Amino acid sequence: MSPGLRVLLEIRIAPGHEAEFEELWRGHADLVRRLPDNHGQQLYRLAGSDGCYTVLTDWTDEPSFRAFERSEAQQAYLGRLWPMREGGGMSLLEPLHKLSGHALSGHELPGHETPTAEVSGRNETGGNA
Repeated sequence: MSPGLRVLLEIRIAPGHEAEFEELWRGHADLVRRLPDNHGQQLYRLAGSDGCYTVLTDWTDEPSFRAFERSEAQQAYLGRLWPMREGGGMSLLEPLHKLSGHALSGHELPGHETPTAEVSGRNETGGNA
């Protein structure tokens, strides 16, 4: 069954607890990935900001996610997370369209040629670089 719900979690972790959080998340994610209604998860850190994280996790549907939220395992995880957490939020997203990425060259687009350009040594203002 394909995911019908993506959960976006934003988590701000107190300074000095980033490595502890990442280790906690990895251990919990290993448990979560074994659940039949979980379709994957990803942890991101905001570039240039040590304590700001985003978690994306996909679920079959909202009822299965809510059941997980009430589970003993999730409550135990939250009990360990909350003391190092400074804030955050959760958004439930319904997938609508998915486009897979593919690097296209001009040869793959009908009627388009790949432009070729020579480097002239001129900067944006028209002067020499």
